[in-house]
Amino acid sequence: MPHDPFTAEQIAAAWYRSGGRCECCGKVLSLENQGRESGWGSWEAHWIPGMRFPVILCTGYPENCHLNCGHNGNYQNIGVWPQVHIGSWLRY
Repeated sequence: MPHDPFTAEQIAAAWYRSGGRCECCGKVLSLENQGRESGWGSWEAHWIPGMRFPVILCTGYPENCHLNCGHNGNYQNIGVWPQVHIGSWLRY
């Protein structure tokens, strides 16, 4: 599932900035489950137009914020602004 061109350093910085939580719904995530489509704490670093850093979005159901917030429900929509968020990433 990984498709966004981030370095390991950018992803690590985004992970620690997010506090290990989805930046859309606030769900607690697992560092080891990056890039997984399902399972406890699965997540993906997501590109947002105009942002220097990725945002961290959960990929597990029922929320699946990577699909539903980051792609507006369709992976053909690349890099859209999240439709719902907790606002933490707006500081960066």
